[in-house]
Amino acid sequence: MTASTRDRSAPADDEERFVEIYRRYGRPVQAYCARRTHRSQVADAVAETFLIAWRRFDQLPEGDAVLPWLYGVAYRVLSHQWRHRTRGRRLIERLAGLTGVDAVPPDAIVVKHEEYRLVLAAVARLRPIDQEILKLTVWEELSYPDVALALEIEEGAARQRAYRARRNLGSEYRKLTGDRQPPAAWKGGES
Repeated sequence: MTASTRDRSAPADDEERFVEIYRRYGRPVQAYCARRTHRSQVADAVAETFLIAWRRFDQLPEGDAVLPWLYGVAYRVLSHQWRHRTRGRRLIERLAGLTGVDAVPPDAIVVKHEEYRLVLAAVARLRPIDQEILKLTVWEELSYPDVALALEIEEGAARQRAYRARRNLGSEYRKLTGDRQPPAAWKGGES
């Protein structure tokens, strides 16, 4: 019987089946995660794996296919953890390479701080989808294919929405600054 043909009218049966799946496959999934990540991350990876399994209960296969399916979910969860840690290390390396604050004149610090405040204020004025697109492309450094996957849209739509979000951000920034140009970094230059 497939997930689509199961009787979904009995939530108690679903809970019982999920509890049984957890009892049966919890330790193998934990061992799988333990072999691939730091021990401090194992519990989170296992919890997230089973949370996804619960959310996708209708897609859960039957019989012997459950464990490989759970391994696939765990692999994606761990991949996300690895990407997150890699981004964190890159950020730390970039921050370590910066010159000390004392080397920057105080007036430049004040100007930069004001620009950052205005950028954040402009972002806050955007529609939520524009904010999310900017966060995914700029803060999370996702590629357009990854943004498309995250938002469940086509890659072309992700590119178009990112372009529109940057344009809208520039417009909101100019409104806040009285038509001053946005920081040069938005156009691909150095700020």
